[in-house]
Amino acid sequence: MLRQLDAPVTVKNFVRNDPKCNYEFYMVELLNHSAEMLRRHPPEFVWRMAQAHAECDAYSGDYGIDFKLIASQSSMKASSMLSPRYEIDDNGMIVGYESRQDQLGVESEITVTRMHAALRQMTLADLERVRRGEDLQNYEKDVKVFLEKLETKKNLLLFYPYEYRFSENRRPDDGVERLTDALQFSFRSAIRYRSKLVPQYETYLTTVYYDDFVLLGITNNQLYLMDVVPGYQCPTFEHLRRYDWIGR
Repeated sequence: MLRQLDAPVTVKNFVRNDPKCNYEFYMVELLNHSAEMLRRHPPEFVWRMAQAHAECDAYSGDYGIDFKLIASQSSMKASSMLSPRYEIDDNGMIVGYESRQDQLGVESEITVTRMHAALRQMTLADLERVRRGEDLQNYEKDVKVFLEKLETKKNLLLFYPYEYRFSENRRPDDGVERLTDALQFSFRSAIRYRSKLVPQYETYLTTVYYDDFVLLGITNNQLYLMDVVPGYQCPTFEHLRRYDWIGR
């Protein structure tokens, strides 16, 4: 089972007057609580505010890394349009509003692409055709934007903003391994695509399993488990999730 994380957690500046509303902040917290990442890059990662000259999003000493949200554009648009909106007023109180769609009085359906499902049946040749822009279907337009992100000539942490759970709230002992296998199956061609174009840069992938971050590395086009970092060790993530609890 999976669901997309809520707009306050993933859409930058979605909550008005909340300076913490930026997923890059908790990506830095995630890296700094990963024992394996800190073993590889001992200085703590620091978020880079000024990025006017193509600097990376965060640095550990001289090692830079960029964060890429890899949900489809259509799913992010739907999340932004359909989610209740919030702001922090001058007294520090949280004020909730209707979604943008409700405010506009628009009743319409939004078709979205779930990236893992779109990629699952696509070969490397399929992705190369999509990147060339040949006879694209709607979902392939989302895939093309994703491929452009994979071409970034920097070390990347790819964030897939979904929360995975098992049905009936089961949590099997091999759950993380099964999640890793599922992500490998869905993203295998995309991993090969990036490896072919920019093999000199490192790539990591993270998603949420129950309330924890699963951090995966890539070696020889295979995902492998690096760390599981509890969500409570990423205070910005916990802070932004409270908007979801308020809205329930």
